Amino acid sequence: MGNIRINKDKLKKKKKKKTRSLAPVQSKLTKEQREFLDYKDIDTLSRFVSGVGKILPRKRTGASHREQATVRDVVKHARFMALLPFVNK
Repeated sequence: MGNIRINKDKLKKKKKKKTRSLAPVQSKLTKEQREFLDYKDIDTLSRFVSGVGKILPRKRTGASHREQATVRDVVKHARFMALLPFVNK
Protein backbone atom coordinates (compact mmCIF):
# COMPACT_ATOMS: atom_id res chain seq x y z
CA MET A 1 0.00 0.00 0.00
CA GLY A 2 1.05 3.54 -0.69
CA ASN A 3 1.55 6.39 1.64
CA ILE A 4 -1.67 7.94 2.89
CA ARG A 5 -1.68 11.63 3.65
CA ILE A 6 -3.88 12.85 6.46
CA ASN A 7 -4.97 16.42 6.69
CA LYS A 8 -4.22 17.31 10.31
CA ASP A 9 -6.42 20.41 10.22
CA LYS A 10 -9.53 18.27 9.80
CA LEU A 11 -8.60 16.10 12.78
CA LYS A 12 -8.65 19.00 15.22
CA LYS A 13 -11.60 18.99 17.57
CA LYS A 14 -14.29 21.52 16.92
CA LYS A 15 -14.90 24.05 19.65
CA LYS A 16 -18.28 23.88 21.28
CA LYS A 17 -20.39 26.98 21.10
CA LYS A 18 -21.11 28.52 24.46
CA THR A 19 -24.80 28.74 25.16
CA ARG A 20 -26.08 31.72 27.05
CA SER A 21 -28.00 30.75 30.13
CA LEU A 22 -30.51 32.95 31.85
CA ALA A 23 -29.65 34.21 35.30
CA PRO A 24 -31.51 32.44 38.10
CA VAL A 25 -34.76 34.20 38.84
CA GLN A 26 -36.68 34.19 42.09
CA SER A 27 -40.28 33.12 41.71
CA LYS A 28 -42.73 35.99 41.45
CA LEU A 29 -45.18 34.03 43.57
CA THR A 30 -42.80 33.34 46.44
CA LYS A 31 -41.51 36.91 46.31
CA GLU A 32 -45.03 38.15 47.09
CA GLN A 33 -45.63 35.19 49.47
CA ARG A 34 -48.76 34.16 47.59
CA GLU A 35 -50.07 30.67 48.15
CA PHE A 36 -53.25 30.96 46.12
CA LEU A 37 -53.76 32.24 42.58
CA ASP A 38 -57.16 33.39 41.46
CA TYR A 39 -58.27 33.53 37.84
CA LYS A 40 -59.90 36.93 38.52
CA ASP A 41 -56.56 38.54 39.51
CA ILE A 42 -55.56 39.75 36.04
CA ASP A 43 -52.69 42.00 37.22
CA THR A 44 -50.80 39.05 38.66
CA LEU A 45 -51.62 36.71 35.77
CA SER A 46 -50.49 39.21 33.15
CA ARG A 47 -46.93 38.93 34.51
CA PHE A 48 -46.91 35.24 33.58
CA VAL A 49 -48.08 35.88 30.00
CA SER A 50 -45.89 37.30 27.23
CA GLY A 51 -46.86 40.23 25.04
CA VAL A 52 -48.05 37.84 22.35
CA GLY A 53 -50.24 35.94 24.80
CA LYS A 54 -48.10 32.86 25.46
CA ILE A 55 -47.54 31.54 28.96
CA LEU A 56 -43.94 32.23 29.96
CA PRO A 57 -41.69 29.23 30.71
CA ARG A 58 -40.36 28.32 34.13
CA LYS A 59 -36.92 29.69 33.37
CA ARG A 60 -38.35 33.15 32.82
CA THR A 61 -40.79 33.14 35.74
CA GLY A 62 -38.65 31.26 38.25
CA ALA A 63 -41.64 29.22 39.36
CA SER A 64 -41.34 25.67 40.62
CA HIS A 65 -42.97 22.80 38.75
CA ARG A 66 -46.06 22.85 40.94
CA GLU A 67 -46.37 26.65 40.80
CA GLN A 68 -46.03 26.63 37.02
CA ALA A 69 -48.76 24.00 36.75
CA THR A 70 -51.14 26.13 38.80
CA VAL A 71 -50.24 29.21 36.75
CA ARG A 72 -50.99 27.29 33.57
CA ASP A 73 -54.38 26.11 34.83
CA VAL A 74 -55.38 29.53 36.17
CA VAL A 75 -54.35 31.34 32.97
CA LYS A 76 -56.34 28.86 30.89
CA HIS A 77 -59.35 29.36 33.14
CA ALA A 78 -59.04 33.16 32.86
CA ARG A 79 -58.84 32.85 29.07
CA PHE A 80 -61.95 30.70 29.02
CA MET A 81 -63.81 33.27 31.13
CA ALA A 82 -62.66 36.00 28.64
CA LEU A 83 -60.59 37.87 31.24
CA LEU A 84 -57.33 37.28 29.37
CA PRO A 85 -57.00 37.20 25.58
CA PHE A 86 -55.90 34.02 23.84
CA VAL A 87 -53.74 35.97 21.37
CA ASN A 88 -52.56 39.59 21.29
CA LYS A 89 -52.00 40.99 17.83
